[in-house]
Amino acid sequence: MENRRRHQPQPSGPVPLDVDWQAVGAIVDEIRARLSKAGGKDQSDALKRAYGDGVPCYGIKPADLHNIGMDYVRRLRSPGYAASVAVAEDLFKTGNLEEGLIGAQLIGANARHIGGSDFERFHQWAAHLTNPQTADALGTMCISRSMSGKPSIALRLLEWAKSGPKPKRIAAVSSFSPLVREGRFMTDALTVAEPLMTDEDEDVQNAVGMMLMEMTRLQAPRVVEFLGPWKGKAPKIIIHLAATKLTGEDRAAVLD
Repeated sequence: MENRRRHQPQPSGPVPLDVDWQAVGAIVDEIRARLSKAGGKDQSDALKRAYGDGVPCYGIKPADLHNIGMDYVRRLRSPGYAASVAVAEDLFKTGNLEEGLIGAQLIGANARHIGGSDFERFHQWAAHLTNPQTADALGTMCISRSMSGKPSIALRLLEWAKSGPKPKRIAAVSSFSPLVREGRFMTDALTVAEPLMTDEDEDVQNAVGMMLMEMTRLQAPRVVEFLGPWKGKAPKIIIHLAATKLTGEDRAAVLD
């Protein structure tokens, strides 16, 4: 009987959060009230022109949004990481651009607490992504740290890159940017970038180019070698972004 118990499959999905849900709900309502008050039509119209009318947003300038987020990073220090996760989860599920960015900011501020098991929760949040900004934030601030603790997550991101909707493709490749900047996960990053090298969406192209640019900080020759076979095949935006920090012969080899 003991052996059977030991080998029973473990439940999938994120671990339930032990938090004061009434307090979490009050904070979420307060955040939304502040975002609504800070929003402006001109900024909202600009975001909708960039990402489409289907992207819900308040229209808040980036600096103002960051400051609002920092207020709640400080506010949630006492309740702890679980409370930050609960608030972020509620914010992500609306698909709202600024709410998702605040959610990612809350998690990113707790980077030392993020573990590999958190990816199952981030995987659920990714289903609600509506725009490149929030997708990039989820990748760089949340998934990246989770993958650092559980490298096998790279295989899940490869699935996103091959068949996921646009925001998940962006999140997949953006997740590697903080890691390759430190010289880590190079092979995995290039493996995930491979199916995106001919992606027709400009936002995805931008994410791939930015990730490759970050890789050139420590591994310029490897990026040059990777890009060689893609000359004349990959979109120019990927090539030019990847070459941003290259110099001399490396830059000439990529842009020639």
